[in-house]
Amino acid sequence: MVIPMPVPSFITSFATNKVTVTDLESGRLNPVILIDVRSPEEYAQDRIGRSLLIPLEEIQTGQGVSTVQKVAQANSHPNQPEPTIILYCEICPGAIRAYQKLQKTGLNLAVLYGGITAWRQNIPMARDAEILDAISAPTAWAYSPFESLLPIGV
Repeated sequence: MVIPMPVPSFITSFATNKVTVTDLESGRLNPVILIDVRSPEEYAQDRIGRSLLIPLEEIQTGQGVSTVQKVAQANSHPNQPEPTIILYCEICPGAIRAYQKLQKTGLNLAVLYGGITAWRQNIPMARDAEILDAISAPTAWAYSPFESLLPIGV
């Protein structure tokens, strides 16, 4: 499958840790936290399972960086593997920009190659929970799409 993306994002993508829908479906990554970096409107239309919404704009301003760190910390437990934070957008460029901004945090990050578009081409919404329940971190921290518009109380 060929994923169209702007040239600058394409070049930057070579240095980005990527995972595929197949990687997630196989259960090789465990535990994972899915973060949707699209807008609240796009998130409301469709999202991957119980993924968290932390819009790219918030990550670029720094507020979202702090939020991602809090989510990772809330889902890190002694004697358990560090969760992989999977960033996704519609296709890939927004998630790559979020990845670049979050790289300095030292978190275990990856971008879902092809984004929600690739996910939906392979996984119908009805199968999200079946696939994600086996690999998702036990989310100790909930984030609604509307909280991004309010102060975070974590």
